[in-house]
Amino acid sequence: MKERFAALVGMVSCGLGFIGCGGGSDAPPLQPVEAATFERIQEQVFNVSCTAEACHSSVGRAGELVLEEGHSWDGLINHTPSNPVAAAAGAMRVMPGDPERSLLLNKLMPNLAAGEGRSMPYNAAPLPPETVEIIRAWIDAGAPAYERVAGDDGRELGPGEDVGELVLDPPTRGIQLKTTSPAVPMGTEETGCHFMKLPPGGEIDVNRIQVAVTGGSHHVHLYRAADPNLDVPDHYEVCNMAVNFDVWRLVVAVQLRRTDWELPPGVAFHFRGGEQVLVQTHFVNVGSLETEGEGKSIMNLHAAEPGTTTAYAGGMFGQDRDVFVPAHSTPTKAAECVFPNPTTLIAQSGHYHFRGRQFRTYRWDEGVRGEEIYTYNGYDDPPFLVYDPLASPSFAPGQGLQWECYWENATSSDFKFGPFTDTNEHCNWFGFYYPTLTPDESITCIKENGVAVTTVRSGG
Repeated sequence: MKERFAALVGMVSCGLGFIGCGGGSDAPPLQPVEAATFERIQEQVFNVSCTAEACHSSVGRAGELVLEEGHSWDGLINHTPSNPVAAAAGAMRVMPGDPERSLLLNKLMPNLAAGEGRSMPYNAAPLPPETVEIIRAWIDAGAPAYERVAGDDGRELGPGEDVGELVLDPPTRGIQLKTTSPAVPMGTEETGCHFMKLPPGGEIDVNRIQVAVTGGSHHVHLYRAADPNLDVPDHYEVCNMAVNFDVWRLVVAVQLRRTDWELPPGVAFHFRGGEQVLVQTHFVNVGSLETEGEGKSIMNLHAAEPGTTTAYAGGMFGQDRDVFVPAHSTPTKAAECVFPNPTTLIAQSGHYHFRGRQFRTYRWDEGVRGEEIYTYNGYDDPPFLVYDPLASPSFAPGQGLQWECYWENATSSDFKFGPFTDTNEHCNWFGFYYPTLTPDESITCIKENGVAVTTVRSGG
């Protein structure tokens, strides 16, 4: 791309000053040729913020999109995105002349519909508004490869900077939970458990959850205590290994810097006043993730209108503990979760570490794989897919779901199941569903030593 542009500049320069190219003394001085808008976007945005090895590089291929020079323009223009929700809505990665239907712009604004994945740049501060407006002007002008478009004033298209404190306005009705984790030194990472109580008072049904977290976050999980009488003093402690599922039950798991999830009408998570909860955070300063200073998170639990809840929601944590990614290999492994009761999925997501390249889920019925219901290609955390209430997958008792991970390991190291993104691997699945049989129900699906076990956990 850059070489083709340089050649074009040379031809235009000689064309404008033909006599000057032959050395004539009366030739007017050559005027400098302005860089094309897309060349500036490539050099100052994609090369800086998008092409780390695990992201939109020829190695990471996140979302099956490569944004390196020589690949980016062809991979963006009039290409259907890998995200199924955006594709079904008729979006293109870049639709020339139509910014609103260009997923690239929506990812940068951010202006994403439910299920369209995470804002970009991944786990970094948003691009400055002025940069986004120049990208909008480029798309609006037809997304040319070799022209400076109107609206591009030549300003630097630098990366965004985190400014000030993390801010998320508290809910009008509901609960706000805040956490602060210690700074993580470069080359390290830390999973922390924040123990706290919900405010005292009556019971509350929550039908909307918002989460904001600072850069470098790998996940934020909310757990509730299995024992309703458990009383742990408020404190923070390092907890790099998974929580004990006999003690703690998953409510929600998110992996984006910003999440705003509204549950289907009539569906809510149920909480008790003064209930013991645990917020688990994971901040990373390795590879493509960078944590600057303390890691912070804010979670809003919005209260539903009294009397509107008709079914309670639950969280499912699927974990394949047999994960093993040998040196110089490209393995694929799968695990299963069988639902003992009628189940409707309202959202799902996957999770792996730096070598993960593809995550899929399928229907599973008496040992037989059925239709694919979720797919994500590329590194970073698979998107949090929220279903339209009229299109949510439903399962009869005894049916279930299989999740599958594919990794690419070009190194000389083996990677076993474990908590650290740089030295271990994961293949986890998170599902959220209704109805539950009790207000505090959750499900775990654990595969270990080749055996998959589904456990429904309810009633303290």
